[in-house]
Amino acid sequence: MVESIMSSNVTAKSATVGSTVWCAGQHCPELDGVRGLAILMVTLYRFMKEVDPTAHPILAIVHRFAPIGERGVDLFFVLSGFLITGILLQTKSRDGYFRKFFIRRSLRIFPLYFSALIFCLWIIPSFYSPTPFDKPRAEQVYLWTYMTNVRMSWLNEWSFGPLDHFWSLAVEEHFYLVWPFVVFFLSNKLLLRLSVAIIILVGIARMIASTHREFDVAVDVLTVFRCDSLCFGALLAVILASAVEPKRIEVVARWTLPPLTLSLIGIVAIGSRLGTLPSSLCPAFWMIALAILLSRPPTHWLSKIARVGFLSWLGKYSYGMYVVQLPLVSLLTTQMVTGFLANVIPSPLVVFLAYILFMFVMTMVLGYLSFHLLEKHFLKLKPKWS
Repeated sequence: MVESIMSSNVTAKSATVGSTVWCAGQHCPELDGVRGLAILMVTLYRFMKEVDPTAHPILAIVHRFAPIGERGVDLFFVLSGFLITGILLQTKSRDGYFRKFFIRRSLRIFPLYFSALIFCLWIIPSFYSPTPFDKPRAEQVYLWTYMTNVRMSWLNEWSFGPLDHFWSLAVEEHFYLVWPFVVFFLSNKLLLRLSVAIIILVGIARMIASTHREFDVAVDVLTVFRCDSLCFGALLAVILASAVEPKRIEVVARWTLPPLTLSLIGIVAIGSRLGTLPSSLCPAFWMIALAILLSRPPTHWLSKIARVGFLSWLGKYSYGMYVVQLPLVSLLTTQMVTGFLANVIPSPLVVFLAYILFMFVMTMVLGYLSFHLLEKHFLKLKPKWS
């Protein structure tokens, strides 16, 4: 997702202004791992839901639990709200606060995003027609202006095909445009109260809207119905910036995490959205889990898990991996890949498991290439605007 999808230079300390959180220095590898977990969940979701649940009982289980991975988007949002708010709190008293923030965000987000649009909407259609991108090409003005989620909400349909997932990038971009002004003009106390108020009001509004069919898509993608996840992260950043002892944060988190976990397990078990309750519970879960992680020393087992090399690697390339996933599914269709694999693998179960693995590896390769061929060259410019 975009940055949550922050630069790997961002630290828990630099993002929490005066916090006693242990993570000092210029880099917090644990947050790379958190980002890696988010993209791992989303990527597996993207490909697991493509399997045929009728081909094997195990695949039926895989298909049923695939939607859990979609909650990785909530983790991206929480992490983004946390990191962005921390950076803004740290720099609000410095010269060039707005200019430097927007330039750094642009260097991180725009090169890959607009390159992806050029490739999908202009280059691919120039080679053959029809393409999977004909539908979003007809609506491309909304893609170029980060209004995909607004258009989808207005039409009440997922109207951008292989670029449907860009709704989440639109939500984050709207947050980046508004939140710097909110942080600049409000004290920490007011910012905390505002974050709590947004979380409560958005949760209520989303549940009410979900009872009306004309808001079916809007409750999933519209910024006013999804910004509470970002505010959960912002709330944590403000709390950590207010000289609250990590021990107190840990105690509260340890008492609230178990009931939240049980609630989410129950929702998954009964297979119901329960209005839009998971959209409130999941970001709350991720915020508390992140608070627990940041209150632990680097030697704790949670910190060690978050610093696992594979997760950190995924975190580094998460933006590119997120952008290419759905276009990849459209270009290398499930039927095409599984049909090829079926020629050499007799078992339907193994065919679909191999499909998930193959598509995951392809996503990692494209994410790696995206970073090294494009993204990192713009990231090198960011220190000039520190």
